[in-house]
Amino acid sequence: MKTRTRIRNVIPCFIAFMAVVICGLQPQPGAKKFFGLTPPGLEPTKFWADILTAEKHPHGQLAFSPDGKGVFWAAMLQDGPDQTIFHSAFDGKVFSRPEIAPFVTGSGNRGPAFSPDGQRLYFSAVLPSGHSSSEQPTAICYVEKTGSGWTKPLPIESTIDTLMTKGQVSVARSGNIYFSGRVHTENAPGVYICRYIDGKVLPPEKIPGPLSAGARLVDPWVDPDEKFMLLSYFPEEGPPTLTDIGISIRQADGQWSRPLGLDGPVNTPAYERFPSLSRDGQYLFFIRSHSEGFAGDQAHFYWVEARVLDTLRPEALR
Repeated sequence: MKTRTRIRNVIPCFIAFMAVVICGLQPQPGAKKFFGLTPPGLEPTKFWADILTAEKHPHGQLAFSPDGKGVFWAAMLQDGPDQTIFHSAFDGKVFSRPEIAPFVTGSGNRGPAFSPDGQRLYFSAVLPSGHSSSEQPTAICYVEKTGSGWTKPLPIESTIDTLMTKGQVSVARSGNIYFSGRVHTENAPGVYICRYIDGKVLPPEKIPGPLSAGARLVDPWVDPDEKFMLLSYFPEEGPPTLTDIGISIRQADGQWSRPLGLDGPVNTPAYERFPSLSRDGQYLFFIRSHSEGFAGDQAHFYWVEARVLDTLRPEALR
C-alpha cells in the first residue's frame, strides 16, 4: 500500500514537471504576436522565410524599423553574387515582397543597423573609386528618415579607405560603431570599432585583448550599452568554414572576453551567422544555412527566445 501511495503521489508531480518543461519550450497560449507571428519558445523557428528569403540569399542581420513598419537586411540575389540592402514593409499582418532599399545604388551595400535612438540607419558600402585604380574605397555610411523618404547616403570620412573590407555594422548608444572587417594584407577577419569621442568618429581599430585571440570573428551585434556582444565565429574544432554564434562579455577593465559558443538548439552542424536581438531584447534572430556554402537557397532567418543566452550572460545582463 505504501508503494502504491508513493506512485500515486509521484505521477502528478511528474506531470506537473513535464508541463513546466513543455511550456518553457513552446510559445505560451495567447502570446502577443511579433510582426504577425506567434513568438517561438526555446526552439528556433523560421521567421517569415516564405517572403524575406524568397529568391534572396540573406547575408546580414535584420534591422527592424523603430516604428514597426518594416525591416532592412543585406542579401544576394539567387542569380548572382552581388550583394545589396533590401527592405520589406509590414502592414500589420504580413511583410511585403522585398525590394532594394531606396537609398542604395547598385551592389556593394551591406550590414544595415539602426542607431539605438532610431534616428539613423548605418551600413557599409563600396564607394566609387574616382580614379583608374582597381582598388575601390569602402566606408561606413548612414542615412536618415525624412518626411518624404530617406536622405542620400553620407559616408563617415574617418572610415573611408582602400585597406579593408567592411561588413555587418552595429552602433552603440555611446555612438561607437562596431563592424566586421578584414585588412587586405591579412587572412583572418575580425571585429573593429570606430570610437565616438568629442563629436567625432575616429578611424577603425581592431578590438584588442581576449576577444581577438584565436578565433576568426565576424557579424558583431553590440548591446546598446556595450555590456555584451553577439557575433559569429569559426570554431577551432570542426570544419574550417562552418560558423557558430557566440557571446562576448565586456569585463571590468573594458576588455572583451573570448566568445563563448551558444549550445543547442541555436548552434548546430549547419552554418549559424548574423545574430541580433530585437529592440526589446526579447528575441534572438540569426541566419541558419543548410546550403553547401553559407549563401544559398537553404539559408533562412530564424528566431528564438533570448532566454537561450541566459546561461552565458551574468544575471545583471539578462
